[in-house]
Amino acid sequence: MAIEVCSLKESNDFLNLLMDNMTSAVFLVDKDIRVQQFNDSFKKLLSKSEAELVNKLCGNALGCSFTVDENQLCGKTSNCGNCILRDSLFRAFVDNAPTFKAGLHRQFYIEGQKVDKYFRFSSMYLSYRNEEMVLIVVDDVTELETQRLWLLEKQRRLDEDLESAGEIQKSLLPVSFPKVHNCDFAARFIPCDRVGGDIYNVFELDRDRIVIYLIDVSGHGVPAAMVTVSVSQMLSPTTGYFCDPSGSHSVNCETELASPKNILEALDLHYPFEKFDKYFTMSYVVLNHRESTLLSCNAGHPAPLLLRSDGRIESLDRGGTIVGIGGIIPFEQESKTLARGDKIIFYTDGLTEYSNSNGELYGVERLEKTLQNLSPSSAEDTLEAIVSSVMKFGDNEPPSDDIALVAVNYSEPCAYALANELR
Repeated sequence: MAIEVCSLKESNDFLNLLMDNMTSAVFLVDKDIRVQQFNDSFKKLLSKSEAELVNKLCGNALGCSFTVDENQLCGKTSNCGNCILRDSLFRAFVDNAPTFKAGLHRQFYIEGQKVDKYFRFSSMYLSYRNEEMVLIVVDDVTELETQRLWLLEKQRRLDEDLESAGEIQKSLLPVSFPKVHNCDFAARFIPCDRVGGDIYNVFELDRDRIVIYLIDVSGHGVPAAMVTVSVSQMLSPTTGYFCDPSGSHSVNCETELASPKNILEALDLHYPFEKFDKYFTMSYVVLNHRESTLLSCNAGHPAPLLLRSDGRIESLDRGGTIVGIGGIIPFEQESKTLARGDKIIFYTDGLTEYSNSNGELYGVERLEKTLQNLSPSSAEDTLEAIVSSVMKFGDNEPPSDDIALVAVNYSEPCAYALANELR
């Protein structure tokens, strides 16, 4: 025989059963803000007996730390005027205004111990047989909130680390270029929103030779940035590494300098993938501006482009595999003779892999077309044209990977300049 719904609604036993089987803590307060009814979950939440709760003022029943520490009744402490729970109860009685899932963060005394708690509560006005009450439903979300705050703090620290790593990465970039009468240098670095491993440098080895290199370490974040820092330090012109990659410093730096091939072989030995869990690509060039030659070696990096004055483009792709996998393919280097008006363009794959809204990549062909359409210009103007072309292609959306660019304009050394240098 079915039980009538109206009978269930009027059954105190049924309502008590319903209340006591709720996982949320439920309690009722009267107009004096005294606790009158509650379920078992409410007693378990506060670890209190029925006698410790019945007819007690709300804050005293809950064990609010302000009532205990100040030895005051609820409504008389220094915090009661700012209590969100108390405010919601008064609004319910005065305006019949309900509260839904409000947050309450406070310390409570539970079993004599002060405990930090995060509660989420809802309240609503009730009138039953001329009795005015407010029903409050409380859920303990301390564990979830603690985890959320821990994750936020972890993310904040990670953001700080990434910001620091980004500043370190930028500090490694050259602030000026060698002053050479027949070479014009320019560079651009367009970082993405993640710290990457792109780095470049341009510096003088001696009065005749200039080193230009670009590096792109795999991955992003602090580990990639730290590998970049390490390699940059190893390639510092003050380390003597260019004289003897083995580190013995037995080679005379005045006459014998390590070749691009030797440098990449040494880096491949010093940075095995299994040690750093990283590999990197690299373009390394030694430009002799007096003899109008360059010597280059490429380790799995996008090949630098040599734009001849007549518009022809040559790819400096001679080299080997990426650095860090043990020189599976031996490194090779190549030599080129430069002529007046030649340009050399170095770039990382963030440029050619920059994509537009249709998923198309900018690619090497577009880069070459941009270079061939250039009028005679400075190195800075060359990079400006490239960046403008790329950003227009991608509707000025920020790149998903760092973009590093270096351009060199070359002109033959004139007799007057050579004569001054020989004095």
